[in-house]
Amino acid sequence: MAVKRVTINQVAEKAGVSPTAVSFAFNNPEQISQETAERILSVARELGYSPNPIARAMILQRTGVIGVLVPFNISTTFANPFISSFMQGVGSVCDQRSLSALVVSPYEGSLEEATRRALVDGYIVLGLDEKHGEIEPLRQRGIPIVVVDGDAETVSEVNVDDEGGAYDAACHLLARGHRDILIVTFQQPAPSHLDHVYYGVGGRRLAGYKRAFADHGLEFRFNWIVQSLTSIEGGTAAFSQAWEDGFRPTAILALSDAMAIGVLSAAKHLGLDVPRDLEVIGFDDIPMAVLTCPSLSTVHQPIVEKGRLAAELLVNSLAGDRKPERVSLPTRLVLRDSTYPSVER
Repeated sequence: MAVKRVTINQVAEKAGVSPTAVSFAFNNPEQISQETAERILSVARELGYSPNPIARAMILQRTGVIGVLVPFNISTTFANPFISSFMQGVGSVCDQRSLSALVVSPYEGSLEEATRRALVDGYIVLGLDEKHGEIEPLRQRGIPIVVVDGDAETVSEVNVDDEGGAYDAACHLLARGHRDILIVTFQQPAPSHLDHVYYGVGGRRLAGYKRAFADHGLEFRFNWIVQSLTSIEGGTAAFSQAWEDGFRPTAILALSDAMAIGVLSAAKHLGLDVPRDLEVIGFDDIPMAVLTCPSLSTVHQPIVEKGRLAAELLVNSLAGDRKPERVSLPTRLVLRDSTYPSVER
């Protein structure tokens, strides 16, 4: 049998105060004496009362929650180790400001519907442009947003030098003499144009690879691009399928460390020696990159700092500072044991 929820009136009656005083005790304690507030909170604890979060948000016009809007389902999102590092940065700001964070993913395939259901004060939009069809309604409703790993004009954005980092990674392998380089890129299903491998972050990183090939006087082979889910399992499956399809690369450029680590696993299963038979470079520099065997060469981006800056910009926007900021963080190539030093083969 369902237990009836304790009401504000019951707390007020037992504490000998008005329902308004109970509301003050939880939301604006400075409006009543400390003694009265303590008595009300004591009675509330005794009865097991807590304010209705929806009603409280309506009164305060704030939920105390910031949303992180992601274009993938929850299981896919958290299969990517990048997310935990990014959320560490977001969480550091939430801890300082006594805020909570909520990861919001598509509801029945719709981000717009998901945002209609989520009780948050604003969104960090991860991996989508401001003009994306399901992001535009947020702006129309006046909900503060900050775009990360995407393009924006009227709101703040936080990006890294994706193209430059990818260019450096490709140049390293090309200078080593590699020509049969397999590129493992994002498999981005719906919504909308995310199924295009040249969209957003993936597009910028591919542009960096293409520029490196051009600068080395080489044709960029589009048929040597394979798609993968952004996870270790995705990278394993993508490389295994490419090998089964007859690809015999001497090097791998993976658009994320998670996929690159999956490639290392698949290569080991196939009996390949890394880096002797196959050199591998990822992108992100997640903490796990130094723990793999061999340790993973990668393009470092400041993931935690990116999350922290995005959260700070959103908090500032919530406080009324709507002046857009453009933040671009640097990347750098980090060589470890999955590649050889800069010496030609």
